[in-house]
Amino acid sequence: MKLNLVCDTEDRAILAGIEFFERRSYVARSLIPEGYEDYFRDQARFISANTSTSIEGIAMEPRQALLVLVHGANETEPDQVATANTEAAYELIGQLAADQTLGIDQGLIRSINSLLLRGLPGRAAEKRGQYRVGGAQIVDAETREVRYNPPPPVWLPELMEGLVADLNDWIKQDPPPIAAAKVHFGLVSIHPFEDGNGRTARLLHDLVLSLRGWSVDGMLSVNEYLLENRSAYYKSLRDTQGLEFEKEVNLKQFAKFLLRGLGKSAVRLEEKAVNFGRQRDEWIGLFGDSLRPRQAIALMYMLDMGPISTSTYARLNKCSQPTALTDLTEMVEMKLALREGSGRGTRYAAHPEFLQEDEPPSSAHDQK
Repeated sequence: MKLNLVCDTEDRAILAGIEFFERRSYVARSLIPEGYEDYFRDQARFISANTSTSIEGIAMEPRQALLVLVHGANETEPDQVATANTEAAYELIGQLAADQTLGIDQGLIRSINSLLLRGLPGRAAEKRGQYRVGGAQIVDAETREVRYNPPPPVWLPELMEGLVADLNDWIKQDPPPIAAAKVHFGLVSIHPFEDGNGRTARLLHDLVLSLRGWSVDGMLSVNEYLLENRSAYYKSLRDTQGLEFEKEVNLKQFAKFLLRGLGKSAVRLEEKAVNFGRQRDEWIGLFGDSLRPRQAIALMYMLDMGPISTSTYARLNKCSQPTALTDLTEMVEMKLALREGSGRGTRYAAHPEFLQEDEPPSSAHDQK
């Protein structure tokens, strides 16, 4: 028993999608200032985690989700735990993708699913990382109509063995977005786990892209596009697979959908890079020598992703912890930042006066 996925890589629309992404991602990468890559990687990881869980109906406001990712999840709040778990999984695949010799096996796939469901309530979480032993009929939450009938559990070991064998060949032989689309669709179609199949599939999709150098050095997030086009995403999965599990599937339509998402995501990253550079230069020009480039990136981090710790500041700017503390203390004195918490839990947030003023606070001007 094996899932056979085919896709015409010579299709004109697919070739055009690949070419478009390559052009836009090259431009986006060239616009990101050297030394600021970690800022964009953090942002992509945070966005990927929140939007992937949101696709599954675990809805948190972006700002709230970012605070959870910065401060940690409340263990009694399942939505917070799920979001934090997904972020941890994205951090894991980011580390794994640095090893270009990585082989993806069933153990890794099980581990990703286990991490996603860690600490969550219910039977599915208790069985995290284990292949399901019962049915898993997919039902529309609103209409209660059956959307998809996955294969019976007795087929799962053989199907997953075949998927893993194939995916490592796809990574070597297929264009990166086609290999990623195949593993994404393959896992969703087989639906091996009781819960977390979609999140696991999207993580594997991004891992394959990273291994083949198609994640713009970890700074690209396609999940944002999938969330914004969730109905079309689910429709493309349904139209490709059908109501019942099929062993032979033509993946072309689903691959085209994901390619559009990659192209749009590359354009979005390009726009973020342009805005980042403009804002950084504007603040440095406005504050003069009183605002270091390191402090400018920290201020953007606070505004875009929430409070920052000294260790994160040091990592982003590749400086020492004492330098980070000195810089952040200066920002507090300039009323650009506000110190929160104490000890190891200390964080620095954008100062309320800075957030409320069209111009930076007067004390900052006085130090020019």
